[in-house]
Amino acid sequence: MSMAPAAHLQDPPMVMRKAERELAEALLQQRRLSSSQLAIALAEKRLRGGSLHAQLAELGFVSELELRALRAQLHQLPEVDLVTRRPDPTVLPLLAAPLARKHGVLPVEMTAQGELLLAVDETDDLVALDQIGAHLRAKGVPRMRLALAAPGELVREIDRVYGERPNVDALLAASGKEPPVDKLIEAIVHNAYDSLASDIHFEPDEHLLRVRNRVDGVLLQAHLLHASMWPALAVKLKVMAGMNIAESRAAQDGRFSMQVGASRIDFRAACLPTAHGENIVLRLLDRRRSIVPLERLQLTQTIMDRLHSLMNRPEGIVLVTGPTGSGKTTTLYSMLAEISTEAVNVMTLEDPIEYPLPLIRQTQVTEKIGFAEGVRALMRQDPDVILVGEIRDSETAEMAFRAAMTGHQVFATLHTNSALGAVQRLRDIGVSAEILAGNMIGVIGQRLARRLCPHCKTHRPPTAQEKILLELTEDDHPLYQAVGCAHCSQRGFLGRVLLMEVLCFDETLDHLVAKHASHIELARHARAEGFTSLRDDAIRYVLAGHTTVEEVSRVVNLAAH
Repeated sequence: MSMAPAAHLQDPPMVMRKAERELAEALLQQRRLSSSQLAIALAEKRLRGGSLHAQLAELGFVSELELRALRAQLHQLPEVDLVTRRPDPTVLPLLAAPLARKHGVLPVEMTAQGELLLAVDETDDLVALDQIGAHLRAKGVPRMRLALAAPGELVREIDRVYGERPNVDALLAASGKEPPVDKLIEAIVHNAYDSLASDIHFEPDEHLLRVRNRVDGVLLQAHLLHASMWPALAVKLKVMAGMNIAESRAAQDGRFSMQVGASRIDFRAACLPTAHGENIVLRLLDRRRSIVPLERLQLTQTIMDRLHSLMNRPEGIVLVTGPTGSGKTTTLYSMLAEISTEAVNVMTLEDPIEYPLPLIRQTQVTEKIGFAEGVRALMRQDPDVILVGEIRDSETAEMAFRAAMTGHQVFATLHTNSALGAVQRLRDIGVSAEILAGNMIGVIGQRLARRLCPHCKTHRPPTAQEKILLELTEDDHPLYQAVGCAHCSQRGFLGRVLLMEVLCFDETLDHLVAKHASHIELARHARAEGFTSLRDDAIRYVLAGHTTVEEVSRVVNLAAH
C-alpha cells in the first residue's frame, strides 16, 4: 500500500511542522496511510489551511480516534475522551470563554497533583500555551497539564459549555404568549444535542405535549408543553422535513439539516398519526462523528482475533445481528474502515445512508431500487466487498449469498436475538442448508448497555440472587451501582459498552448446518471451540465495574445458559 517512508516526505519544509512530519512518518511506517493519500492531504492543507491531522480526518484517510491515539503516543501525552469524560463544571470558570474558543482549549478537571488538566487539539502552538498559562496563573492555577482530544469532540464540548444556548424554559417564561415556533424547535434540538441524544420524540396527548430524548438507548423526559403548541410545531417540523403538511392521516418520512452550535446536523424525521395528533420522531445524524476503530471498542482479545479472522476471509457472508439500536451499523462501519484500502473496492447498499464513509461507494435504497435489485446492480460494479444494510426477505438473502458464491466478501445485518439464532432465521426465509453451510463464515451478535459514570459510581456487596446469576465464587467480589453527579447530568451513566459474541464457521459447523442440526447441537460445538455468548460478555462487564446487573439484564437474559 505504501513505499519506503522516505520517498513520501519530499515536500517543501514549510508544508509540515516538525510534529506533523513525525505524524506522517509514523502513519506511513504503520501502513495506515499511502503516499498518494498524504499528497492529497498536504494539498488540502495548503489550500484550506489548518493542521495535517485535521485534513486526514476530514478526508476520511484516518479516523479522529486513531489520530488522537497516535499523536498522544508521539507527544507522550495522555488522551481524553470527551464523550465519556465530561468536564468538571467547577473548573470551567478558570478559563475565559474567548480564550477557550480562540485556542481550542477546554478545562477538564483538577488533578490530584494540583494541575489543571486541559483538553487540546494543537500542542505545538507555544504562543497560545504561554497566553493560557499566564491567564491561569492570574486565576491562581500555577500548573497545567495537556491531554489530547479528538478535534470533533473538542469543538462540540467547547460549544456546549461556553456557547449561549436557547433554553426552552426561558422561552416559555419570557412572556405570557406562546414563544416563536422556530426558537422553540431550536431550543429543543440544542438540548437534545447537548445531551448526546440519538432521537427526539414529540408525543402529543390530550392536554399536553411530551418531548423525550433517547440518551444511551433509554428515553428520558426533556420537556412538557401545553398541547396547544403542538399544531404549529408539527407543521413547522413537517415543512422542514419536506413532508406534505396537508396530509395528517398517513405516515410520512423526511429529512432536513440544521446548524446546531458549531456542527451541521442531519435529521431523519418520521411522522405517524395517533389519537391525539401526529407523533413525530427525529433521528439525529452527526456527520462529524468519527468511526470508532475496532481496537477501541474494549473487546476481549479472543473476540478481536475472531473479528480479524472474519475480515481476512476473501469471500463469504458475515452477518451482524441484534435489535434496532444495538450498534450494528457502527460495528459494520468500523469493520469496513479497517478493510477499505486503495486496493479494495467497497460498496454499500443502505436504507438510509446514516453516515458518509470516505472513499466507499454508498447507495441509498429507494422504491425503484430495493435491496435485492441493488445487490444485482452492485455486482456489475466490480466490487470486492459489499455491505447489504439488511437482509429482510428471501430475494435479498438469495442475492447476498449469490454475491458470496461468486467470490465477494459480503457484510449484512439480520434481525435475530443471537448469533446462533441467525442460522434458523435464514432457514425460515428460504435459504437452503446447503447454501448456508458453504458460504456463511461468521455471525456477530451484539447489544449496547449503559456504562456507569466513573465519577460517581459506588460499590456494594452482591445479593444472593446476583451471586447465582453471575456465578460468583467469591463472597467479597464488589458490584457497582449508579448514583448521579454533574458529570453525567445526575443519570449515573455516561456512554455505553458494547456486548458482543462472534460465531465463526468451520468445517464441523458447516457439516452440522448442512444436516439440519438443532440449535443445541450447534451451541454445543460452538462452546467446544471457545465461543463466548452475550451473557458471558455481559457478566465480564458487570464484574469489571463498567455497568450494573440491572442494566445488562435490560438487554441480555442472564438466567439463560
